[in-house]
Amino acid sequence: MNAQQYILKEINLEYAQLKEVVQCILHCILFQRCLGTVKPKDASLDIVEFTYTKLDDPQTSKQVEEKSEELLSSIIKRKAKTAQVSVSFQEKRQKTTFFSSASEVCWEQWIISFQLVPSMDAKQLANQLKDTNYKIIEHVNQDKNIPPITAKDQNPFPFTITIAGAENAGVFDTFWNVLKPPPLLGGK
Repeated sequence: MNAQQYILKEINLEYAQLKEVVQCILHCILFQRCLGTVKPKDASLDIVEFTYTKLDDPQTSKQVEEKSEELLSSIIKRKAKTAQVSVSFQEKRQKTTFFSSASEVCWEQWIISFQLVPSMDAKQLANQLKDTNYKIIEHVNQDKNIPPITAKDQNPFPFTITIAGAENAGVFDTFWNVLKPPPLLGGK
């Protein structure tokens, strides 16, 4: 099975709005993809009038909080005006080799891009969040390529959240950092 990729429409927002908005969207995706017994919890944003549903799971909330903090520090270090987050869901597959072992294979990936702007009207941001949430629900309801559920966990598919450009973003960024030219001497 090839991994299905969903690229959500870029969200324009202010720097001060970024952390809460990232958490909101990540929670929306994770809630929609949790196929086990779910205990929902309503959450609302302080920065804009918007309510969403998330998993009532401290471990998931902690991971989302950590990744939103990582995104903020990455933007500060890079002095960037754009940011990108991805959520990948994996399934566990048994290898049928002499030394049999399990491997995780990505079956779905969500990519969310953010553009930092000097000012953003709260109503416009709420509309962007509403549209993004509807698009997530639409994609989830149309997707028929869900792998078989073999675990009885609340979330049977492990997931990873990756911040593009962050220090631990992965092999591509490490490879790019090796190849990019060194900074000019003398600060110019």
